[in-house]
Formats: sequence, C-alpha cells, structure tokens
Amino acid sequence: MPTNTRPTIKSAHLRLLTAETRFYIDYSWWDESHLDLRTYLLTRLSVGGELGAELPADRIDLIDSKTGEVRQVDAFQYLVREHFNRHDNELAIQGALVDAVFSVLLANGNEPMTAAEIAERVHRPADLLIKTFGGSTVYHGIRPLFDDD
Repeated sequence: MPTNTRPTIKSAHLRLLTAETRFYIDYSWWDESHLDLRTYLLTRLSVGGELGAELPADRIDLIDSKTGEVRQVDAFQYLVREHFNRHDNELAIQGALVDAVFSVLLANGNEPMTAAEIAERVHRPADLLIKTFGGSTVYHGIRPLFDDD
C-alpha cells in the first residue's frame, strides 16, 4: 500500500502567469472544436453586414510595414482584421470579456500581446485576464504563450 496518496505534478505543467505573460488566439483550437470561426465572426461580432453577402475566399498579398516582407494572407481574415482596427475601441470596452479580448487580438493581427497591454485596451484589470485565460478552460482559442512554446 503506497504511503503517499497525493498525485505528483510535473513542474513543467506549473507556469507562473504575470501581467507580462503574452496571449494569442490559437487557431488550431477552432479547427479542433465544433465551432466555426467564420460563422462566429459573422454572427457574434456583426462583421457580416460590412462584408456583404459574398465573402472573399482567396488570398491577398499583404506588405509588412516594418520589414517590407510580402506574404499572402486569407482575404477574409484580412477584412476582419481591418474591421476590428476601425472599431477596436467600441468592441473592446463593451460586451463580455472574452469577446473584448478576442477582438483586441484580432485587431492586432493576432500578434501576441501581454496581459497588461490587453487589459489597457479592454479597460479591465490584468489579473482578471490572467485568471480567465490562464486556467485549464480555453475560451475562443485564447491561450498564454510561453517562450518555450
């Protein structure tokens, strides 16, 4: 009979999240879930009216203003990003926390942002973001990003 009945937890699974922890949208979460990202964006975030009935299905060239690098991106994702850039403030401060953080990350082109940066944009405390998005439940694919990931 074992004398120690406590489970062992590997230290690799314990991560300290701080206001400097970066977060991003993990698109593979959407691929693996039963949810459809395009449908979510069209219905929940009201981008359907602006984009019209016909959605672009092909790719477009996008030039990185910092590096000059040209890369191809999905035209739909580009239009959604531009929508969130135009309406960022109003989307970020109204509605549910998950939707607000999701819209801020989309407006930022899903470039990882720290909890402090996101908190400033959504007008909510960084510790609330850390508690919400740092746990075992993943909301809309928003996950912390660690240097070894």
